[in-house]
Amino acid sequence: MIQQSILQEGAIIHYRLLPAERPTNPNRVWRGRVLKAYLGMHYFLDCCRVESLEAGYEELTELVLISQIVKIEVPEEVQPRTIEV
Repeated sequence: MIQQSILQEGAIIHYRLLPAERPTNPNRVWRGRVLKAYLGMHYFLDCCRVESLEAGYEELTELVLISQIVKIEVPEEVQPRTIEV
């Protein structure tokens, strides 16, 4: 289950394409940076606008459903930091 609280702008996600997109390798995991998350909106599926980080697809953007996401990486500047005193 994906923690929607960490799905925010700048997060790196790993996801698979939907069968409807007819991927040649359905098990391939793609990487992308979240540009905008659309969560909890009435009459819409939870999804996010993602910019691809894959070589050859760098400026491609697409909508990714929450159910497609396999893993979320949170950038360091977003993660809470512990400070030793």
